[in-house]
Amino acid sequence: MSSAVSRSSPRWAARLVTFAVMVLSAFSLPAAAATNTEATQKAIQFLSADVANWTTHENCIACHRQGAAVFGLSSAKANGYNMAQAATNGRTLQQNLDAITARIKTDQLPSGHWLYQGSSFPNSKTGWASFGLAGFDQYVSTQYSSALVMAANWALGMQQSSGRWNEDHSGTPVNHGNVPITARYIVALAQAKQRVDPAKAAQYQAAIDKAAAYLRANINTATTGVFDDGMPYTFQKSWAIVGLKAAGPGANGVNTTTINTLANQLIAMPSVSGKGWGRLPTDASDDFATGIAVYSLCLAGKEPASNARLFNAIEWLKTKQAADGGWEPASPARDIPTTFASLGLACFGDFSVEVSVVGEDTKMFSIPNLEPKETTYTLKVKNHGYQADTYTLSTAGGLPGWTATLSRPTVFLASGAESTVTVTVRAPANLLPSLLSEVTVTAASGGAAGVSASARVRTYTPPEPPVTGVATTTTILSPAANASVTIGNQATLSARVRNASTNAVVTGSKKGVVTFFVAGVAIGADDDADGDGVFSLNWTIATDTWSATGAQDYRAVYSGVTLQPASPNLLGSTAAQTLVINPYPYTAPEVIMGNQPAFLRETTLNAWGFVKPATNGAFITYAAFIVNGGAPVVVNPELSGGLVYVPVELVEGPNIIQLTGRDNLGGVTTKQINLTVDRVAPVITIQSPVSGQVVGGLVDVISQIDEQTPTRVETQWVNTTLLEFGTGSVTHPVSLPNFGEQGILVRATDSAGNVTEAVVHVFVDSGSPTVTTDTADGATFGPRANNSLPYVIRVSSVSATTVKLGSQQFQLPRGGGEIQTSVTLASGVNTLTIDATNEAGRTTRVTRTVRYDTQAPTATLVTPAPGGTVGGVVTLTARVTDALSGIKNVAFTRDGSGIRAGTLQSNGTWTASLDTHELLDGTHTVDVWMTDSVDNFVIQSFSFTVKNN
Repeated sequence: MSSAVSRSSPRWAARLVTFAVMVLSAFSLPAAAATNTEATQKAIQFLSADVANWTTHENCIACHRQGAAVFGLSSAKANGYNMAQAATNGRTLQQNLDAITARIKTDQLPSGHWLYQGSSFPNSKTGWASFGLAGFDQYVSTQYSSALVMAANWALGMQQSSGRWNEDHSGTPVNHGNVPITARYIVALAQAKQRVDPAKAAQYQAAIDKAAAYLRANINTATTGVFDDGMPYTFQKSWAIVGLKAAGPGANGVNTTTINTLANQLIAMPSVSGKGWGRLPTDASDDFATGIAVYSLCLAGKEPASNARLFNAIEWLKTKQAADGGWEPASPARDIPTTFASLGLACFGDFSVEVSVVGEDTKMFSIPNLEPKETTYTLKVKNHGYQADTYTLSTAGGLPGWTATLSRPTVFLASGAESTVTVTVRAPANLLPSLLSEVTVTAASGGAAGVSASARVRTYTPPEPPVTGVATTTTILSPAANASVTIGNQATLSARVRNASTNAVVTGSKKGVVTFFVAGVAIGADDDADGDGVFSLNWTIATDTWSATGAQDYRAVYSGVTLQPASPNLLGSTAAQTLVINPYPYTAPEVIMGNQPAFLRETTLNAWGFVKPATNGAFITYAAFIVNGGAPVVVNPELSGGLVYVPVELVEGPNIIQLTGRDNLGGVTTKQINLTVDRVAPVITIQSPVSGQVVGGLVDVISQIDEQTPTRVETQWVNTTLLEFGTGSVTHPVSLPNFGEQGILVRATDSAGNVTEAVVHVFVDSGSPTVTTDTADGATFGPRANNSLPYVIRVSSVSATTVKLGSQQFQLPRGGGEIQTSVTLASGVNTLTIDATNEAGRTTRVTRTVRYDTQAPTATLVTPAPGGTVGGVVTLTARVTDALSGIKNVAFTRDGSGIRAGTLQSNGTWTASLDTHELLDGTHTVDVWMTDSVDNFVIQSFSFTVKNN
């Protein structure tokens, strides 16, 4: 085993991130921090009740509170979050969302805009309200499409020549600068554009393009005023991304390029006092700024699994969440951080899909055509969720006699993966002029009911619908306003168009088409080929593809027709009203998928489940398993309990197994499970310590793991960490009680049970070197040749050591050893410093002093006094001193002979007796012979006079 185990990652492993709690619990670890899904569900639960309660209590809507919350909650619904969950106010999240949105609609003025407390803040409040309605219209229901269009029409008149909308409310941070409010109006106009005729849509698009140009022009404007055009604040950059995303790619992708520029600016900003973003790049991380930044980066296509800055910000944002699901519980305005933290987190869900047209979304069939015509559009389907999913593809709309055929009925995508599908539109021969066929392509999630996305393609015959001409009015004939239709039944959709100037009925053919939309989906179109002045079609509401119920927007959109120069052009027009769609009246079949592991190594599996009728008198007519969007494998349920089973082949990577049941009443139910076949073990790279490194008794082991499923990482059998995302860095403190060479084991076990082990070998030395010297501390030496003293140092150490003595340096192997060297002494006290440092970096310092005595003692004659006169018997007395080593012995002579030993007295003097009668009267000398402890010797003579006669 080694410290780095290589892995060849399969193509399917784009990103598998946060998984369900049951996956985490399978590792038998302590409870981990909330996943993104858990934190977001708590957040929207708190937010829906908080905003609903505030709206009821205050009996009004604020400039930002309701609009932002509605957009965030709608986005959460689109990403598969549970809107049926009960909130703290006793209503479900969906009921709170519906109530808040209904109140927004109630407060709208006939002119299409909103006011705050009388006449205040029309721009700000309308911008927020229409932003919320746009989210609701796109993600939840089209029942307020008309209100959104009214707001968009009012907004057209308020746009400035620069392309912006002026902020009229000073309310930092939610209302600060003209960039955020302009972005919100772009979102509203872009969604409203889906609900109007071509002439009005062209007006909306011109306003959107103008506003997008304004945003692009100000990405480097640094002014910070509340009513300025600057973009110095992080939340202003984030809002610009939101607006430009709604505006579309722009000519030659100019908006996409600017989105990438702004996203890269946000990612490059260092985090300050937290892992999120502050309101200014140098500010401390802030819940509001981080929430809107996370949302904008989501729209920009950034993913936490591959972007550490975004991942860390999301994790930090989750740590700031309070127990009740909100943020900043001590703040009097906690709705602000909570709303935008929720919006940011809700953008990343387990189930989310995007559908977009690649290349042209509008094409022309030239006329006259003697043969049938066809054209093909390419669409991209992207799985924006954390879970793999299978999407059922369907088309709706088109003209009578025209067809729209998909290249495949389903598409299976791993998390983060994308694929292209095509839809081929075919038309019969001998087409009439001024036809417009709109086809909606929808991708519906198999993993989460209600999660879907769609895109629209348009095919026309020339001339194109006009943008100038005589106004028309369209009136819906059937169903009547607020009428009910039921899934599984047929309804007739019809409308009449009149010239607004003459009130004349527009009759076909060759006078354009009316396209009927329900819940935003193009159901079909008619060109009044029979010329009776009624544009109509019969709609059978399919039980297996139609899911929208309740009050929905129903509109008839007249395309208009270009008649010049023979006659004035007729402009398009729209009629809209509410259509109530009742759910399928019977209980659809009961389908239960058998439990399977979320991750496994085998590529074969026995899929099983139950398919049973759920309505009295019904019976199952069809049941089938579908694996990864392939061909259905038809099975026959057992009569006793509906058991079905079949062996299936899986592929390495994410897999989807669907089980569909259909009864004789037309009811259809489909359930699916997600599982991943993972046959490749994780990659472990032990980054620290490195192989052979010397460490102490406690070491931090840092391991980098590369894996695409939740992975348990163990170090030395003691420390355990679960990596939710599979890939990441793990640091474990490891205690190493023994000495010498040891191995540290790191084991990574992924969710499928694949195991990788890596070992790094280290040398453990938790102690410090022991240092001794042959020469004792404080030893004294006399003169030596060249003043050089041999010196021996002994070191004991488990690991190798570096020994320093002054300017000398020595290396000793593991275990230690002896160093024989010499030092040059200076007369006096010499201080020697010895440093021994082992491989673990621990140093032992030993200080020794050596006295070097090169000076002989000195004497002071006390008796007789130098030059004095004495007689008789006298006591020779001398005081002898030595600076370093001390006196070894002292002797006296007179006139250089007659040596006698000196005796040390208690007062420190040396004495000897001298009988002066031995000497002739006259001058003599006393000689003091002195030897110190290191044998420095000297004779010092003093003169005196003897007088006995």
